[in-house]
Formats: sequence, structure tokens, C-alpha cells
Amino acid sequence: YFNYNYCLWHKKEWTYKPINMIRYYCKKGSDLSMKNNVDKNYFKDLNRKDYIEKAYEIITNEWSKAISIRRIAKEMGCSSTCLYRYFKNLDELLFYAQMGFLNCYLEDLENAEKTWKTVWDQHLGVWECYTRAAFRYPEAFDMIFLHENSKNLDTAVVEYYNMFPENLSGFKEHLKKMLETPGFYDRDFEMCMQCVDAGQISLENAKKMNHMECTLYMGYLKDILSNGIKKEDIEDRVRCFVREVKDIANFYADKFEYTGAII
Repeated sequence: YFNYNYCLWHKKEWTYKPINMIRYYCKKGSDLSMKNNVDKNYFKDLNRKDYIEKAYEIITNEWSKAISIRRIAKEMGCSSTCLYRYFKNLDELLFYAQMGFLNCYLEDLENAEKTWKTVWDQHLGVWECYTRAAFRYPEAFDMIFLHENSKNLDTAVVEYYNMFPENLSGFKEHLKKMLETPGFYDRDFEMCMQCVDAGQISLENAKKMNHMECTLYMGYLKDILSNGIKKEDIEDRVRCFVREVKDIANFYADKFEYTGAII
């Protein structure tokens, strides 16, 4: 049995089906080509340092609430998913970016170091520089040293300063060691040990002094995080803190000689 219309319909299909397939695969190939171009743009040659610098730039101008994965992707001209090639999540990126606020502390520390005459000048001077920066950027210093993310600080600090070694240039070796020590209490204890080595305080009393000073600092920082602080009040708060640290040091020290400005 021969059906002419059926054959015409099939002939029509035979005529157009190959053309349609060609069109389909040509379009598919074009899409793949476009996708490859997109991939080249969206997965371009970036690294962790690029992300950290961009995030720090945004935080400096607009603070951390302005940062989102989409915002970072748009600023860097890449895919949102690209971030996950370098960081576990946005919080990890923020943690590294906040470390940029240590720069003002390091600059202050470098200048102050030139004025220190005794190990106690150094001990109180480091606290003075640190609190001046911490009270100015309390959220950043809380995230870096006291927040849950700081549990990875042991590797993060070393990695960050490897990426930005210029921030540690010009410092004496014992100060570099202090800056690269991850734990918050351990960091201060490095400076306490300078006083122990100089015969100014016993090791046992240095441990007690370390605990008292760090606990005092956390109380000050918590108050600022909860209640805020005016810019013009920062210096007064720093002086108040250093005076109390001086009293603690003087209590535990066998010998105490401080020639600094804060009395």
C-alpha cells in the first residue's frame, strides 16, 4: 500500500531534518564557543591575594556589610563561583581582608620602636600601638584575634605576611616573631619573654602578667564593641588601658624601669 501524502510528509522531514540537525549542532557549537569565552573571563588567572586586596578596598571605603559574593565577582569581572576556588566561604575571605587593618598598627609600631629605651618601654609601647589600632577598628581586631575564624590564625598570619612581606620590613627579629605568633595570649607572651630574658621578671610572674593583661584588653574591646567609641575618645581610652597595664607590670616585675610618656 502506497500513501503519497505519507511519503511527502517523510520527504519533507528528510528534507528539513538534516538541515535542522545542522542548525542545531552549529548553534550548539556556537554556544560552546561562547561558553569557553565566558569561562576564560569568569575563571581568569586570579589568586587569593587578588581577592584579599579587593575585599580590603571595599571594606575600607564602605565597611564589611557592603561585601557580598556577587559584589566581589562584579568588581573583579569573574563568576561568583570563582571565589570558592580560593576560599571556603565569604567569611574566610573577610577574615583575611580584615588583616589589612593591621597595617596602621605596624606603622605605629615601627615609629614607636625608635623611641624605646628599656624592655618595659617596649612592652608597654607594643600594647599602646596595638590598642590604638584595635580601638579604632574593633570589629576587624575582634575577627582577627578573638573570633571563631581566628582558630586558623596559626597558618593565616604566616600566609598573609608571605603575600604582603612589605608590611614586616624594617622590624627587629623578635618583633617579627611576635607578629607571626598566632595565638592572642602567645603573641603577648613573646613580649613578656623579652622582659624575662632581660632579668626584669620571673617566668612564673610573666605568665601571670600575660594572663592579666590579655584579659584586661578583652574587657576593653568588648565594651567598645558593645557601646562604640567616638574617634576623639580613642586616645584617652588607650592611655587609660596602658596605665592599667603599667600597674600590672609594676606589680609582677622584679625590676621596673619605664621611661615612656604615659604615666
